[in-house]
Amino acid sequence: MARLPSFSEIGRRVKSLREQKGLSQEQLAALIDVSRPVVTKIEGGKKAINSLELRRIADVLGVSVDELTCPVNEEEETLVGRFRARQNGEDPILAASIEKIEGIFKEILGQVRLWRENSEENQ
Repeated sequence: MARLPSFSEIGRRVKSLREQKGLSQEQLAALIDVSRPVVTKIEGGKKAINSLELRRIADVLGVSVDELTCPVNEEEETLVGRFRARQNGEDPILAASIEKIEGIFKEILGQVRLWRENSEENQ
């Protein structure tokens, strides 16, 4: 199942393309008219990229906005998906174990979200 990329995933794409072009963060920042710390935040997924920045980055890096924001195949991005891709289903015990671990992590993250929501409501 495909989903929209997170800001971290877009940032990793920007960083990879910037490095392929041989540009420093400072050079990219100057070309898109922002400061170097803004580029650092974009590449680290710590800043939401507005449409103007996205267009400028795409133009400078010689790609389309669609390439920076193309959907992510969720199966390939999950732990189970990566293991399946690597081992082609040859070890069903490993795949089952990874699925159990992924389920545990999802439960933990759900509990953390509930705890945060309760903490915010009580403040």
